Amino acid sequence: MNLRSQNVVAAVAVAAVVVGLGLAACSGPSPSSGPAPAAAPASAGSDHQHAAGGPVGSGAPGGTVVVHAADELRATLTQLVPKFEEAFPGVRVAVEYGRGSEHAGHILAGAPVDVFVSADAVATTQVTAGHARGEPAVVARDPIVIAVAPSAGIAGLADLPGRRVALCAETTPCGRVSRAALTAAAVDVRPVSVDPDPATALTRVRSGAADAALVYRTDVVASGNDLRALDFSQALLIADQYTAIKVSTGPNTVGADAFVAFLGSALARHIFADAGLSPT
Repeated sequence: MNLRSQNVVAAVAVAAVVVGLGLAACSGPSPSSGPAPAAAPASAGSDHQHAAGGPVGSGAPGGTVVVHAADELRATLTQLVPKFEEAFPGVRVAVEYGRGSEHAGHILAGAPVDVFVSADAVATTQVTAGHARGEPAVVARDPIVIAVAPSAGIAGLADLPGRRVALCAETTPCGRVSRAALTAAAVDVRPVSVDPDPATALTRVRSGAADAALVYRTDVVASGNDLRALDFSQALLIADQYTAIKVSTGPNTVGADAFVAFLGSALARHIFADAGLSPT
């Protein structure tokens, strides 16, 4: 069998598994014979260690798939990676988490990375420009929402003027996107507080010091089930997009193809949704 034929066989095999995962997600979880292998731990700080798996040729996915991902996806990928490894026995996924700019810098310098997943638009543009195989795939979106207590009497953006609203600082992604969404909606909000991070803003809502906070939907979901997340169209239109890129510097092309396809499966979308991420 020639190389092209082997690649076609591999693509068909990957597609069949991804479809199977989609059907499994729709029909509910199935019993497991035991715990799946855990994802590789992330290295700390900016000391990147690249787990090069060596060249992996055509055929079924195998070897190590090196993934560099946004730190915000840590909890979600911790669930997804074992599912992928379970679907493809013999494949190991080594995930390193961190800021998109740091990952992009290493990739641009030639680091052997198979897949890059980030919502950092600048970083993904840099990697896509010269180090991408095929088209990048948007796998999830994280919109800004209005976080409120159920008894707040706030149903949407129109109720915010005159209310006590906590915003994130303009120097944070949460703060920048929140203000852009408010501007797009032509809603004037005078914040009762400007906070360093979403967690602090949500604490103000819980304590009663604020009536609402503008934060990412994933922040509301991760913080518990005592607050409601209210979507609004202007924020959905400019939501952060988590983009998966198959990187040309990575040796495991077949594994990268399979992993990115898996991130678009029904099972992956279900797990993304549980974390508060919107489908693509």
